[in-house]
Amino acid sequence: MLNAQSSSAPVIRPGPRLPALCLLHCALCMLLSACASAPPQAPSPPGPDPTEFIATRVAIALTESAAAEAELTARAPTAAAPASATPAPTATAAPTATETPAPTASPSPTPFPTLDLARFPRPPEVFAGEPHFFFGRPIGAGGNVFVASSYRYGSTLQNVLETHHGVEFANALGVPVVAVAPGVVYYAGDDAGRQFGPQLNYYGNLVVLQLAQTWNGRPVFALYGHLDAVAVVPGQAVAAGELLGTVGATGVALGAHLHLETRLDNADSYWATRNPELWLAPAAGRGAVAVRVTNEQGQYLPGRRVTFLCSDGAPRFLDTYWDPGVTPDDVYGENAAMTDVPAGYCRFETILAGETLVHEATIQAGTVNFVWLSPGR
Repeated sequence: MLNAQSSSAPVIRPGPRLPALCLLHCALCMLLSACASAPPQAPSPPGPDPTEFIATRVAIALTESAAAEAELTARAPTAAAPASATPAPTATAAPTATETPAPTASPSPTPFPTLDLARFPRPPEVFAGEPHFFFGRPIGAGGNVFVASSYRYGSTLQNVLETHHGVEFANALGVPVVAVAPGVVYYAGDDAGRQFGPQLNYYGNLVVLQLAQTWNGRPVFALYGHLDAVAVVPGQAVAAGELLGTVGATGVALGAHLHLETRLDNADSYWATRNPELWLAPAAGRGAVAVRVTNEQGQYLPGRRVTFLCSDGAPRFLDTYWDPGVTPDDVYGENAAMTDVPAGYCRFETILAGETLVHEATIQAGTVNFVWLSPGR
């Protein structure tokens, strides 16, 4: 068991920064698709490497700024009432900041990232479950608290980047990063000598918080990556909203942002992640959506683009998890998810073998809503 440290106020300690030459090197690796030396290899998870069928890519966190997303929302046309028996509400107000992507930034769906669907677990028969919103927002006052839409959990930015094991919050350098819940600091420092990702020096300065609350008796952890400075020490007890550090761009990152992960059972394992958007409490008047896209045999279909239009008239999209290296929720069994979806009518679509599959739903605020797209459903 971890013991709490002294209650004296912590002092922010700037951690080691990634040298400018290293950042340039990462950028060149992306542009030229080759590096002068191979990166350190991550230890494989038990059994076959779940990502061996996808070429290794340098994971550069590309995020959209909150200001740009707000501007796009302001320009988005108002949605006409959908042709459906489900009425569209008229009183839902759109917030000033949203996760909405630019419609033109959504590339056309590519082929399945793998045809070996047997590598994916079979989803549970029932698609339902009670919410477990253990996390508050990880960004302090004055910062952007909305998840960036371009690079969500399990996505690859259309096979441009490595499969994402967390979510991004686009913010300026130095914006405060805070505890999502009460807990004890499991780790604080850099990952130059202790590996938390696919290689050393991946997250740069990071904090791993073990929540005081367990889920069904299992420990829950929040990992904060790429910090500029760390303000806590291992073993320190913190309250929800307490300062942990500041937003940075250390490790494998170009541009300031916060990378947040949810890990279950094993804080050190890159393969123990779950989708943070199903653990973050939605904003007022909004809910979370768990999505499942399967074929007629009930198998998960990876890398599929799901588009949807909701009561606020803002277009949104999700990509289903690209490989079995990221794990669906232990109860829901989804293969895509989004939080902060406005309450009210939404129409979800995806295209499979030339057929447009449609699911219409009335999103309920403050809970998890379930959308299943599959031929014959």
